[in-house]
Amino acid sequence: FPGRAAQPKGRFKVGMPQSLARHCIIPTLPAFLRQYPELELILCSSDSVEDIILQGYDCVIRAGRIDDSTTLVARPLASFNWVIAASPTYIERYGSPENLDDLQKHHAVGYLNHRTGRTTDWFFTREGEDYAMRVQETLVVDDTDAYIQAGIQGLGLIRVASYLVAPYLHSGALVTCMDNHSYDLPLALVYPQNRFLPPAVRAFYDWCKTALSQPEPLC
Repeated sequence: FPGRAAQPKGRFKVGMPQSLARHCIIPTLPAFLRQYPELELILCSSDSVEDIILQGYDCVIRAGRIDDSTTLVARPLASFNWVIAASPTYIERYGSPENLDDLQKHHAVGYLNHRTGRTTDWFFTREGEDYAMRVQETLVVDDTDAYIQAGIQGLGLIRVASYLVAPYLHSGALVTCMDNHSYDLPLALVYPQNRFLPPAVRAFYDWCKTALSQPEPLC
């Protein structure tokens, strides 16, 4: 960022995926707002980059690759590991998939993407390139908590960001499968291309990058 400027103040609107807000960002906000007491933070659930300018966001946090744009800037924050997980009950009944071919023979829980109207592909890396796979879905849900609970109840394999299921992995309610096929998904702070960047965006970027880059992330 060019030049550090005045103390951030005023209304500041941020959008991000609901699960990221709940598990990673909101727990850090008390300290952030103590450091910047003149900020009025508006935090909204938002998953699209197309609505940043239209909806009046100062910035948003997005997961995944961001397409090149002449109106938006994307600054890398961190990356999260995505894992395949299942309940011990599912593993006992169906076994654990060993490879991608084996995976297609298993039952999976699908996650409905409201923007596309279809379930989300499962991504892997093959020879340095992203590879999308369709899985055999026996249940489809459109809510992250329901998706994880479906996995815990043995309704199928789930593919999810590791920070969302860490407590269940620690307790044994879920176990990971195909650990050699985990997938890293980048996080970026995206904001409108402006000549002068608001101090609040600079401060929020620095704060999030530090929080999400801890050896043991806050989420």
